[in-house]
Amino acid sequence: MKIKYLFLFTIVSFASKSQIIYDSIPKINNSIVEIKYDEGIKELMEKFLEINMLNNGIKGYSVQIYLGDNRAEAQNIKYNFMRSFPHIKSVQYERVTPNWKVKAGRFRTKIEAEKLKNTIKSKFPNCFISEITVPIGEFD
Repeated sequence: MKIKYLFLFTIVSFASKSQIIYDSIPKINNSIVEIKYDEGIKELMEKFLEINMLNNGIKGYSVQIYLGDNRAEAQNIKYNFMRSFPHIKSVQYERVTPNWKVKAGRFRTKIEAEKLKNTIKSKFPNCFISEITVPIGEFD
C-alpha cells in the first residue's frame, strides 16, 4: 500500500514540474533575471495588480504622530518631525473633519512601521500605527 502512494506521489510531482513557465526581465546592468513559476501564478499576479489598481494602491502602514483639531499645531508637528527625522521622506497631514492627522512613512509591512514607531517614541510618545492605502510604487 505504501509503495502505491509513493509511486502516485512521484508521478504527481513529475507532472507538476512540466507546468513551470520561464519568464525573464529585461537586462538591468548587463544581467538577466529569470523567473520560474507555475502557469497560474502569472494570472494571479495580474489579478492582484488589477485589484490594487481599482483600490488606488496597496494596503500599507504608517505611523500617526498627531491627531487633534488645531491645524497650526499639526503643521508645526509635521515640520518638527521632518527636521528631527530627515530620512523619512513621506510625512503628510490631512483633514479628517473635525480633526487633523499627521502621518509619517509608507510601509509595506507592520514590522517596518513598528521600527519607525520605536525610533520616534521618545519625541512623539502618543504615536501609533495606522493602516493606509499606498499608491503603487510609493513605499518608503
